[in-house]
Amino acid sequence: MDMKNIRPLFVAFTLLFSLRVYALGPVDGEVGVLAWGVGDYETGDFNTPMVSSYGELWLDERWGFRGALYRVNEDSVQMAPDEQTFFDFKYRLLSATDSTFLALGLGWEQNRFGAEGSGSGPRIMAEGRVGMLGFLKIYTEVGWAPSLGDVGARQDISSIAAEAGLVLDPFPFFDVRLGWRYQISDYTGVLTGSDVSEASYGVIMGAGFHW
Repeated sequence: MDMKNIRPLFVAFTLLFSLRVYALGPVDGEVGVLAWGVGDYETGDFNTPMVSSYGELWLDERWGFRGALYRVNEDSVQMAPDEQTFFDFKYRLLSATDSTFLALGLGWEQNRFGAEGSGSGPRIMAEGRVGMLGFLKIYTEVGWAPSLGDVGARQDISSIAAEAGLVLDPFPFFDVRLGWRYQISDYTGVLTGSDVSEASYGVIMGAGFHW
C-alpha cells in the first residue's frame, strides 16, 4: 500500500480509536515531532534532518496504540531506507506507575527505499520506561520486522530498530526528548547473492504534548 494512502487512514483511525476508548476508561496520549540526525559521525558530514512524527494512546494504563514516522534525508543513506512507518498495538506486562512499565506489542512496519519502492510486513516490539524525580523518564524501544519482502536489488529484507534516551517534562503537558536511534536492514543482494547489512544511526531529538 502506498504511503499516501496509509497516512490519512492512520490519522482517521487514531481519532476514531481515541474517541472510542475515551468512553471505556482513562486515556493517556502523546503527539510530537522528531528529528533524526543520520550521518557520518567520524567526518562530521550530515545532511539536514527531515521532520518525523509520532502519536501514542494508552487505555487504562494497560492497552496502547502507537504510530510513528521516521524520515532521513535520501543523501544520508545508500541502500538503507529513507523512511520508516510503524503501527503497534501494545500491552503492559508490568506497570508500576504510569511512567514506569514494560510493554510488548505486535504491529506493522513499512520501509521506503527512495524511488525504488517500499517493503512492508508484521513486526514485534518491546518498550520499557522508568520514571525518575517526577519529571524525567528513561526509555528504550526495540522492534524487529523479520520479513519485509523484496524491493529493487534487495531480496528477503528484514529490519531491526532500537532507540534509547531521556524524556524531560519541563512544563505540564509538554516534554522534550534526546536519545540515540539505530536501525539496520538485512537483505540478500539480487546481483551478488550475498548477505548485506545497511545501518543508519544517530542522535534523535524531539518535543511533544501529552495528557
